[in-house]
Amino acid sequence: MDISRQFCWSIGYLLLFIGGGKMQAQEKDSLEILLKPYASLRGHLAVYDNKLELQENASRIGLEVNIKKHDFGIIAGGEIQLNMFKGGTSFNVDGNLSGGFLSVESAQKQQVFGNRLGYLGLDLGKFGTLTIGKQWSVYRDITAYTDKFNVFGSRASATFIGGTDGGETGTGRADQAVIYRNHFGPFYLGGQIQARGGNNGKFIDGFGASLQYEIKEGFFAGAAYNRVLLSDNLVTAGRIIGLTGQPTYFSLGTKYIGQTIDFSIVGVLQKNGDFSQGSYLDPNVGTFPFTTVFNAKGLEVFGKYKFQKFSVLAGYNLYVPELKSIEDTSVQYSLDPGFKKNDIIVGFSYFPFKFAQIYSEQRFSMGKTSNGEREKSVFTLGLKIDLSGSFSKKISF
Repeated sequence: MDISRQFCWSIGYLLLFIGGGKMQAQEKDSLEILLKPYASLRGHLAVYDNKLELQENASRIGLEVNIKKHDFGIIAGGEIQLNMFKGGTSFNVDGNLSGGFLSVESAQKQQVFGNRLGYLGLDLGKFGTLTIGKQWSVYRDITAYTDKFNVFGSRASATFIGGTDGGETGTGRADQAVIYRNHFGPFYLGGQIQARGGNNGKFIDGFGASLQYEIKEGFFAGAAYNRVLLSDNLVTAGRIIGLTGQPTYFSLGTKYIGQTIDFSIVGVLQKNGDFSQGSYLDPNVGTFPFTTVFNAKGLEVFGKYKFQKFSVLAGYNLYVPELKSIEDTSVQYSLDPGFKKNDIIVGFSYFPFKFAQIYSEQRFSMGKTSNGEREKSVFTLGLKIDLSGSFSKKISF
């Protein structure tokens, strides 16, 4: 009797074990796939120099993918610029594409498509995100506070320097960047290095950091620092006019986003971090343009008053270079004494219905170019369509 009871108990345990194993085998794991496509199509009429011109306004299309399992995910994203119109002039500095430090780009190359962003990364949940590729820099975490106009603005923040997208310097859409971002309560932090493999004798090609503090909902204060690591020989050789050290950028700002009013202000200081065409005077040959590096201080202010479907915008950009003159026995290099960016910007936005916007902005320019030409005052009237979506799917296996 005891033996048969023992046998029955043994069979019972075996069946329970097998049944439990089958139940565990039936429990499926899953992945969540999240897709976020978006498009922003923009164009306007511009009036300047007593002429009317149809202009592209940095239209773009993009996609972000996040494949997630529990608290761990893989991120991939890409964004391309779409030039819908043939016009070669653009007053939106965000529309600049990649260009090298010290390579002055006088006009935007008009290809149908242009690379704006492309990155891969890890979503580590509460431990933050780590991304690699061409992506928005941590320096712009702060300078984006005032980059809120449809056309103008962002000319005094040393983000899109020298007619480029700030890719090589790591201030705008940073090239070949490794970026970590996270937040702890009201603190938001970012760290960045650039790994372009440049021939500078250094392990990395630049680094940066940003820190933001959310004072209360919608009210932020922050600071950012960025430094480019050029070859020491390039800096000390004296062959680059005005370059006396490594390019360095510092920004400090605050922003408030409310139901009725938005307001932000950013101040910047850059050393050896921007360049333009100065003049080169040789008594034997004459004067001709020459790329010149300069220091500068900048201030940007942005304000917006919002009605139900209508908004009024106003702002100010001031960018004051530190003028340098280098003389020797035979040549002289200089920037025009009146060189600076000094803009007042006013405008409005009207949303007739969802996804669509009619905008107009007027830039009153009181500054001069590095060659001494008066900067253009410009009026724009345009259309903007913003489309975005979010699609998710769970896959069990």
